[in-house]
Amino acid sequence: MIWSIAWRNVWRNKLRSLVMIAAIALGLFAGVFTMAFMQGAVDARIESATKTELAHLQVHAPEFLVNNDIALKIDNADEILGNIAALDSVVAASQRLIAEPFIMAAHGTGGGKLIGVVPEQEKKVTDIWEKIVDGAYLEHDSRMPPVVVGEKLAKRLRLKVGTRINVQMVDRHGNLSVKGYRVSGIYRTTNTSYDESTLFVKFKDLQAQLGMEENSAHEIAILLENGDEASAVKPSIQKVAGNYEVQTWKEISPEMSLLTDSMDQYMYVFILIILLALCFGIINTMLMAVLERVKEIGMLMAVGMNRRRIFFMIILESVLLTVSGGILGMLIGSVVTKFFETRPINLAMFAQGLEEYGFASQIYTSLRGETLITIGILVIITGVLSAVWPARKALKLNPAEATRTE
Repeated sequence: MIWSIAWRNVWRNKLRSLVMIAAIALGLFAGVFTMAFMQGAVDARIESATKTELAHLQVHAPEFLVNNDIALKIDNADEILGNIAALDSVVAASQRLIAEPFIMAAHGTGGGKLIGVVPEQEKKVTDIWEKIVDGAYLEHDSRMPPVVVGEKLAKRLRLKVGTRINVQMVDRHGNLSVKGYRVSGIYRTTNTSYDESTLFVKFKDLQAQLGMEENSAHEIAILLENGDEASAVKPSIQKVAGNYEVQTWKEISPEMSLLTDSMDQYMYVFILIILLALCFGIINTMLMAVLERVKEIGMLMAVGMNRRRIFFMIILESVLLTVSGGILGMLIGSVVTKFFETRPINLAMFAQGLEEYGFASQIYTSLRGETLITIGILVIITGVLSAVWPARKALKLNPAEATRTE
């Protein structure tokens, strides 16, 4: 009975209730859509980082990532690579050589990170070969060793497909080594910093320039079916790797780990700010509803309705009002979000700035079911808290005085 009374009380002043429901719906729609947009942007950045730059796990010699010393290598790399690739949880694995050379071109010089890869292996682990915007990947044969460069670096050094560059570095024996490479392809990712600093050559070519022994590598990159399983799979890979260091993509890139770990907190802080703003509106609405019904509440007390039931009735009115707007807002937000899950939001006008931080200029929204459940719980809590003060105000009424109120 008290439920039906509370529901009827919500609609006593239809215009006021509709305005409040619309305000709640609009606020929660904005919150849901913004959270989905932010989550989509983060998911895209993580996918780009793992599929293009890092893979899900990497194996190195201890301390290699601290100073990139080419002497810190993985021995018996072919055997370790084969054993890792044979694990059920591993989709693919690729061995790499890594050097930090000085690059000399006709129109400028610069530094960077030179990665030697086995094209057949690397294509299964990362998608750089799919990012080629001009020329070809490393698979074609030529008299001069091929190199693939990023579009940002190509623009800075005015490189084109077919341009020669000289790569200078210190080899394993401490000697200065200079070798010419021919640009075979230019790639473009969503991370311009990566494009400006990372070059790819064939494993054998870099091996020869560095003077590395056969069956050795600096890095083994590993791709899993699901990147979220990296921490769970790490122990089994560590057994295969022995004394070499195995790290997940979060451990390799602390900034990515911070981004993923803090995003939920940022989003819930955002939705709490919206609900806090709506809370004042709900308090105002419920306080007006109570003050308009002073005589009625006094009569209910006079005929025997206890204060607990009156308190619960007012709380229930607030919850019904809040939940009505909340459900409407989350429903609209979910529908709009679903639409943009398959049709990207184009931020081409901000592309340059976004790509400096590794974010794509086309964002697909991503909304998780647990996010909606959490928002729903927060909405109910907001409704309850918003009604406490008006309900306490009603409980302080004197039945005898309230019934004489006009």
